[in-house]
Amino acid sequence: MTNSAPVRASGGGRKRKTQTEHKSSLTRIAPPDELIDDIAVRVWKTQSKILIERGTFEVEDAPLLIAYCNSFAYMLQADERIGVQGMVVDTADGSIKKSPYVNVRNDCIAQLTRTGSLLGLDPLTRIRMLGGGSGNDDGNSGGNEFDEF
Repeated sequence: MTNSAPVRASGGGRKRKTQTEHKSSLTRIAPPDELIDDIAVRVWKTQSKILIERGTFEVEDAPLLIAYCNSFAYMLQADERIGVQGMVVDTADGSIKKSPYVNVRNDCIAQLTRTGSLLGLDPLTRIRMLGGGSGNDDGNSGGNEFDEF
């Protein structure tokens, strides 16, 4: 057998690009009328500011942020009702069942997770969007057999 150079995959070994200098076309965006309450408006103001400063928010992302902000407000409303009513409610036959507000809260959290991920508002998506790596750029990645390629 001859001792030839190893075959490399196209692009293998390239390092991830660091965050590109993308600038959002927006500098700020007013809270839309579709937000359900003052809490949703506050979330809109803080999250839109963060996303614009990162350069990852454009006008076409507004419907996702509206859904995110309203889901947060609905989640807090459900929390408040659970606090008053409790986690369980009595049924007509005298037994108990899980409060419907617990289901509403869980649905809101699922919506927050999905829309937040699409917007880059969760840690894993944010790292991926902003070009963060695994933290093993020193070449000692723990013995992956493909590292040498």
